[in-house]
Amino acid sequence: MSHIWLVLIAVFATSLAQALLKKSSVYDVSTAYWIFFMGISAVAYGISFILYSRILQYFPLNKIYPAMTVGQIILVTIYGVWIGEIIGLRHSIGLMFGLLSIYLILS
Repeated sequence: MSHIWLVLIAVFATSLAQALLKKSSVYDVSTAYWIFFMGISAVAYGISFILYSRILQYFPLNKIYPAMTVGQIILVTIYGVWIGEIIGLRHSIGLMFGLLSIYLILS
């Protein structure tokens, strides 16, 4: 598997875990649905954590961590908009600066 695919899958897994945590928050603690969404979230985090340990073999920490973090922020923001959360102008500008920072860090 290509190293970049490991990065993309890890970013997706972490973002999925965040979305599942958000989903679990609408249920009372210890209900079946809460446990279900928390459990899947934990698995997604575990997959991401394992992949991240492999990713660090191939990329410098000071470049890949910011890139993955901004990727996760973008995916989580897209999910937030999808479920009806509002992003404002400052939030949008912040995302654009995040993308610009990744371009500068990786180039």
